[in-house]
Amino acid sequence: MAKVVFNNVTKRFNAEAVALRQFTLSIEDGEFMVLVGPSGCGKSTALRLLAGLEDITEGEILLDDQIVNQVSPQQRNIAMVFQNYALYPHMSVYANLAFPLKMRRTPASVVAEKVEQIARLLDLSQLLARKPKQLSGGQRQRVAMGRALVRDPSVFLLDEPLSNLDAKLRAQIRADIACLQKRLRKTTLYVTHDQVEAMTLGDSVAIMNNGELQQVGTPEMLYKKPQNIFVAQFIGNPGMNIIPSTVIRDNNGNIAIDIKQQTIALPASRLENLQRLDQIFFAGIRPEAFNPAHAVQLAAIKVSIQSVEFLGHESLVYFQLTNTAKHDSNNPLVARFTGQFDSSHKQEAFYVDPKAIYLFDKAGLVI
Repeated sequence: MAKVVFNNVTKRFNAEAVALRQFTLSIEDGEFMVLVGPSGCGKSTALRLLAGLEDITEGEILLDDQIVNQVSPQQRNIAMVFQNYALYPHMSVYANLAFPLKMRRTPASVVAEKVEQIARLLDLSQLLARKPKQLSGGQRQRVAMGRALVRDPSVFLLDEPLSNLDAKLRAQIRADIACLQKRLRKTTLYVTHDQVEAMTLGDSVAIMNNGELQQVGTPEMLYKKPQNIFVAQFIGNPGMNIIPSTVIRDNNGNIAIDIKQQTIALPASRLENLQRLDQIFFAGIRPEAFNPAHAVQLAAIKVSIQSVEFLGHESLVYFQLTNTAKHDSNNPLVARFTGQFDSSHKQEAFYVDPKAIYLFDKAGLVI
């Protein structure tokens, strides 16, 4: 195993195409780190730079405190699993698993031992004689993982390995990867655009956007303490509702947040980080922070229901604030409620716990 450090890494393909900007990230020995972000954010580029498949423009990459910028991919002892499996179609599962070892001129007895070991680990023992075309998508993915693991790499890289699988199979393989990591404790960098994979798999998660690192932390920390609007909306499904707002003070000195001409009282402690009350802020409210308002409540807002998605165990309710202009109707807010939501009333009042409201400044940073 190995510790991986990206130190101010920049990757430019040309003057206009900058894939990574001053990217700095540390992955501890045995840690499972997930790089997550939208398409084109630079996460796969970071993976390819670590593997040695791309050259670094600026900065350094270190493996166990050794700079590897000029080290060839073969000498880095890094194994990579791709999205498209990249199996040899004319070879059996056994031959695919054995291929990396044979390329190293490993003795046949050692090859057989290691292949059998990996096959048992990944439940492939009954499939060793088959060709890739005779396997399901999940089985092919396990073979691709096994071919990487049989080399006993210091670092294990996975580039969106579940993207080609259906939803049920993704959940199964995701659980398999989590169990495998707990058993092997390989230093792992996993790239995905799916925040569900990131939240369920990673010891730590690094969120990227436009080639820049936005925030790094545990899944729980990223969910509860996002540093900016991008992270707040990206983590969580559905993401956080972001609403332009202002903070006001009433005649009694109490502060409240004004959301499109509706007010929600805030605890006095929220005033500490507010420099001025007259500046425009953004209020962030997670879908699960809403509750039906059964009585007159200070933190209740009047809403107009647009649609309801019933998912069995919960309902997602899309709505507008009653004062919202018609041209905003294409950007509804969303609330999550347990069970089936009664959608017979188009006008409702939702209660919001003031402690669950996030405030962001004009630059999108949390206050």
